[in-house]
Amino acid sequence: MTEITFQSVPHMFFESCAKFDKPNAVLVKQDGVYKPFTHKFFKQRVNNFARGLMAMGFEPKQHLAIMAETRFEWAIADLAILSAGGISVPVYQTLSAKEVEYILHDSQSVGVVVSDQDQVEKIMTVKKDLPMLKYIIVMDQGSDLPADVKSMKEIEGLGSGTDNEEALLKRTADIEREQLMTLIYTSGTTGPPKGVMLSHHNLLSNVEGVIDAVPCNQTDTHLSHLPLCHVLERMSGFYLMVCCGVTIAYAENMKTIQANLVEVQPTVMISVPRLFEKIYAGIKEKAASSGLVKRGLFKWALAVAKEATPYFVNGKPLPGTLGVRYRMADKVVFSKIREKTGGRLKYLVSGGAPLSKDIGEFFLGIGIKILEGYGLTETSPVLTCNTPEHLKPGTVGPPISNVEIRIAEDGEILARGPNVMMGYYNNDKATEEAIVDGWFHTGDIGVIDDDGFLRITDRKKEIIVTSGGKNVAPQPIESALKLSPYIENAVVIGDRRNYITALIVPPWETVAKWSAKQQWSSDPEVLSKHAPFRELLMHEIDYQMKDFARYEKVKKFEIISQPFDVETGELTPSLKIKRKVINKKFEALIDRMYEEES
Repeated sequence: MTEITFQSVPHMFFESCAKFDKPNAVLVKQDGVYKPFTHKFFKQRVNNFARGLMAMGFEPKQHLAIMAETRFEWAIADLAILSAGGISVPVYQTLSAKEVEYILHDSQSVGVVVSDQDQVEKIMTVKKDLPMLKYIIVMDQGSDLPADVKSMKEIEGLGSGTDNEEALLKRTADIEREQLMTLIYTSGTTGPPKGVMLSHHNLLSNVEGVIDAVPCNQTDTHLSHLPLCHVLERMSGFYLMVCCGVTIAYAENMKTIQANLVEVQPTVMISVPRLFEKIYAGIKEKAASSGLVKRGLFKWALAVAKEATPYFVNGKPLPGTLGVRYRMADKVVFSKIREKTGGRLKYLVSGGAPLSKDIGEFFLGIGIKILEGYGLTETSPVLTCNTPEHLKPGTVGPPISNVEIRIAEDGEILARGPNVMMGYYNNDKATEEAIVDGWFHTGDIGVIDDDGFLRITDRKKEIIVTSGGKNVAPQPIESALKLSPYIENAVVIGDRRNYITALIVPPWETVAKWSAKQQWSSDPEVLSKHAPFRELLMHEIDYQMKDFARYEKVKKFEIISQPFDVETGELTPSLKIKRKVINKKFEALIDRMYEEES
């Protein structure tokens, strides 16, 4: 196991800057092109901002929040807060003012660093109810900022002009590895968000465990696009990359991922299943809409990939004619697909939610390895992960080197290791319920295969029990449904009901183009009620349900005419569905599917 002897995350950052000293530590899109920034520049900005915070009166162990999209300035703010001995509190910028107020109040944050004018205005609406909030700092300097709001540039200028360099060095040196480093608030799918307390030791030990599973070095480039508020991107897409000297390129936003992949040509990338599902659906849709020859060629190539996949899983060479056919398919089809990802990917890492086995095998078959892993905010986050050498689609891999996993009698996954949280902030009761005899109770149900690979079957609290007493796990059904190019999202219903139903969200942009060719309306409201379209969806649902037990199959469905979104409340900021919110919001639609029961 790789040993990391850093005292703290800032210690790791400053040591890495000195060790790698690259001209392209960071890549940022400016004026239409990606511009490189050196380790020296990165270090200096962190240094200046930290000294500026100190000059303003920021004290060690105080809490300071960051509310911004993923960008270079987020990384600078986080490292500066930590270097000054503080505790950083990430807040999703998509949250409502009320939700932001809750987190800032509960975390006792003395200040907040926000991205732009819109976020400043959000903070100003709740500032009167946050007496502890002394500092509001904005990354993008606006033209008419309120008097008590400072720009990041001003704070960095203040720091560079203040004689406190030695004081900063002492603060960083005084950080203890076991002390609180960050408060990360859970998404709140089952209640109010809880503040997860993670120490420098928690995060550094997870970097230590993941380095062995997911090797990378200073020749690699990572495209950072997941929210840095999410612990997956923060640990693996930020701290791990800094530790290994990997160049970090920041995507412009979630909508530009495709273009940024081609521009940056990353060799590694961390993402969530939703991205892979969209790529998969897009490839299938494009193939289906191609001419007869191209469609036939694509179908043949995928059949070759499917035949080759078991050999890739077992690390065996392709035999005879299969090898010849695969090389041909790779040249005319698969290489073209890989070019859309920049053409240099060694592997992709997937986390945050279950990835369909079919999608994992599809990507492996076309020459792109997706290393699915598993973890939670409370475990910093990684517990298990597939590796480039040992990859098994449909599983989340074996435990990383410094983590233990066992399955409780009721099927719940339990975890123990140095990455398990210190506890929930100001919530001893929840902490005692979550950590029993040193084992963290994940709330997930799973099994460990004979070869030590973990498979997640569902969330313990989300298991559906039908009125007939059958236990139904919704996640595998939802994952199967989303394999259809006509289904972007699905929520399975059926608790205490006679049969299983589903709320279906089609990929409306794609469907609009397709429906025009059918001379159908592209209006989601109209199409939702259009009998031929509903018949098509029922056919897709039946096809995806073919391998499920009779009592698990979706009997009825209703179409949702608007995409699920964070801002409209159906998704958490980490893109998990909020079942309680959806059940309440679409109660009338759900009841309609069960009218014959009453």
